[in-house]
Amino acid sequence: MGEVIALIRLMPDGVIKDKDIQQIMDEIKKVIKKPVKLGRVEVKEIAFGLRSVDVTVIVPDSEGGLDPVVEILGKIKKIEGVEVVDVGRI
Repeated sequence: MGEVIALIRLMPDGVIKDKDIQQIMDEIKKVIKKPVKLGRVEVKEIAFGLRSVDVTVIVPDSEGGLDPVVEILGKIKKIEGVEVVDVGRI
């Protein structure tokens, strides 16, 4: 069985402070559990103070795939939307 690497973009519910971005990043590190491996967590400037948090994860190539990860990340406070931006096999 192989693995899948994915870039997932989390969009906050508006313009948020640095402290709130840090809390979101800390929460991401708490909710991602094995067998999922957490890669990079980056803040990206979108426009006019709006930022996203881009999360790279590696998941086993099995049934269900990324859906459980997207669901868990969508439950983080102050996150309005979760989008899988890119997927590839490794």
